[in-house]
Amino acid sequence: MSQAYVDTVYSADSIEWCPFEGFQDICVCGTYQIVKPEENAGVKDPKAEVVEGDEDEDDESDVGSSKPTQRVGRLLVYQVGEDDSLTEIQRIETSAILDTKWSPKLDNGRPVLGVADAKGHITLYALNTDTRRLEETHHIDVDEESILCLSLDWSNRLNQSSPSSIITSLSNGNLSHIIPTPTGWEVDSSWKAHDYEPWITSFDNWDSNTVWSGGDDCKLKRWDIRETFRPTFVNKNFDAGVTTIASSPHTKYLLAVGSYDENLRIFDTRQPSQPLTTIHMGGGIWRTKFHPSSERKDHILNACMHDGFKIVQLSNDTINLQPEEDKVGGEIIRTFEDHESLAYGVDWSRLPESNVEGKEGTLIASCSFYDHAMHLWRG
Repeated sequence: MSQAYVDTVYSADSIEWCPFEGFQDICVCGTYQIVKPEENAGVKDPKAEVVEGDEDEDDESDVGSSKPTQRVGRLLVYQVGEDDSLTEIQRIETSAILDTKWSPKLDNGRPVLGVADAKGHITLYALNTDTRRLEETHHIDVDEESILCLSLDWSNRLNQSSPSSIITSLSNGNLSHIIPTPTGWEVDSSWKAHDYEPWITSFDNWDSNTVWSGGDDCKLKRWDIRETFRPTFVNKNFDAGVTTIASSPHTKYLLAVGSYDENLRIFDTRQPSQPLTTIHMGGGIWRTKFHPSSERKDHILNACMHDGFKIVQLSNDTINLQPEEDKVGGEIIRTFEDHESLAYGVDWSRLPESNVEGKEGTLIASCSFYDHAMHLWRG
């Protein structure tokens, strides 16, 4: 059951809850909208710029399109109340947003949000701890404005003593590693990683030199960011594009990988040629996220595009990195079906779990594309 609903106006594709104590009631939603220039000319009301999404849902990315369009977006900031109500507290006009991630490190006591957009930029915002509003701190030109930044991730999520860097994937097939310097952030290295769009890249939580990437070439690759001239591993055993990768924050070597082929594969990263188990999800998996609490380390949240949002519970054998040869090492235990379009963005909150009847579990935010909807629910 949905606890709250908002119309995001623009098509919504990314959701992230702030992980830091004191700000865990803050979540952001990134949006992506195609606007025709002739309809945009002279328009002053931002809502009047909206063009309904192309209902041909096979054209999900618009990457490489030669249509005379603009990609615009908004970064929406919400605060959730004790009654699970949603209040929009800020909106920032941006280029179309494809991914958002909070840094695992505070900057002078302020949470920092990274945003990947459709004009080749990564923009960093710091959350003002007094006003609870985002303030832009860095605008990083990763590539030309014709190139989309498709995803981003931060390193050293489990190592608070080391600074974080950023990895981003680009629509030209490249990955770019971005590092902090005394004068700001700069691209440290870029390399050709995939033949087609690399929809996802992610650091390994347990090794800050290891990066994973997945692309429309149906390949999962592992890289050492110190030597990027060739991958350290390639898995070609996918039936469609690789779209999401999550390194467990609780179990070393445990990796969850989602694909357009509708299968969630769980790997032991020491032997990543064959998955420990494969769980059919009923829809292409755009995002997958382990529960942030170690008490629920076996629970994974998934955005399943054409088939809603689902929570998977892994078996004890899978969590303990034991292959499941005769049975599936996990099952779907919760499905949320209130969205009416492509299920894209989803995240667990870090707020305390509820024990109230009918509202049990962790508060979750999810968003979908063509119906530009955002919901709060529990699971």
